[in-house]
Amino acid sequence: MSSLEIHGQADRFNVRPLEDICFTVVCRGTSSFQTQLLRIEKYRSEAPTPFLEAMPVTSTIDVVTERRVHATCLRPFLEVPGSEDALIGVHGVTLGALIRPDEPGASWQGVVTAWDASSNSGIGLFLQKRKLTLLVGDGHARLELSLPEELRPGLWYEVAASYDLASGIGGIFLKSCTASARAERRGSQTSTGHRRLEQLPAVPMMIGTSAKYVSEWMAAEESFKGTIESPYVIAKSTPATDLWGLHARRLQAPDLVAAWDFSEGLSEGEIHIDQVPDVVGSFHAHCVNAPMRAVPGHRSCIAGGLGTTPENGAIHLLDRRPDPERWKSRIVLPVPQTLRAGFYAVRLKASNVEEFVPFVVSPATELQQTQPESH
Repeated sequence: MSSLEIHGQADRFNVRPLEDICFTVVCRGTSSFQTQLLRIEKYRSEAPTPFLEAMPVTSTIDVVTERRVHATCLRPFLEVPGSEDALIGVHGVTLGALIRPDEPGASWQGVVTAWDASSNSGIGLFLQKRKLTLLVGDGHARLELSLPEELRPGLWYEVAASYDLASGIGGIFLKSCTASARAERRGSQTSTGHRRLEQLPAVPMMIGTSAKYVSEWMAAEESFKGTIESPYVIAKSTPATDLWGLHARRLQAPDLVAAWDFSEGLSEGEIHIDQVPDVVGSFHAHCVNAPMRAVPGHRSCIAGGLGTTPENGAIHLLDRRPDPERWKSRIVLPVPQTLRAGFYAVRLKASNVEEFVPFVVSPATELQQTQPESH
């Protein structure tokens, strides 16, 4: 029997009275799930114990729904067509992203890579059995560098790695995105290693997986299981001491090769385009096997898995493929005219597993975003 899990996605974040909002639900390991509408009154997301106060609201979606069986398309990821030669001749590389792993214990989950799994060559930032790992190789020698801290599921992390070909020095960096600034600095981890390589081979850039060559380039067997936000590639090494906070400075890097913004290209309807633009160049990424777009990113104040801002700039690589036009596990909430403006969530619950899908009800006269009171 597969492990119990449930995930939901709304077709919009803001809705007004008399409009409909649709929730697509994906669940495994259960025959049914329960839905309930909640009004969020207060939240406190500071460590160590998140606090959430919510009031049930009577609605048409307070029901138990039988799970429907659908065809799935495994291993979602993003490819970057035409990027094979992007790192040829460079003297160093820096990779980075924000990640929220779902299953950090799985093996060789590529985050941002230009790594050929068939020849063990290239460079890639991976999650390997709960540890952040940098791989660099030229087919003969290989540097494998990991941090000792084990990543926890459901938490956001800033991750980065760098390698300098001239010196053979690689660096890797990790910090939690949920702690205070002072705690972040204390809790961040950096490590370096040394292995001199001749050059990096021609390998396409990938997001959420790595590549392999079998008569043509294709994705490797493993893919990242979780959520990724704003990955980037820089054609220059970065000292390990400068990896802290590099994500905030990435767009100012003079040797920035590509930076992808998953909030770009989203539609107002249920269908989002498959192309994710490179905001600095022409290395646009293409979604394969329908990863979930419009997912709340790291800036969402997370309280028990509940995002509290509308910044849906992340992408969730979940092993499933819901077609919004034919997906049967859909919950439609007609927003009553009498429903007060404010912050709401739909709770999806199956046995002892639950997930909250947030949305805002705006006043009928104007569309504005409202957040619950913070204490």
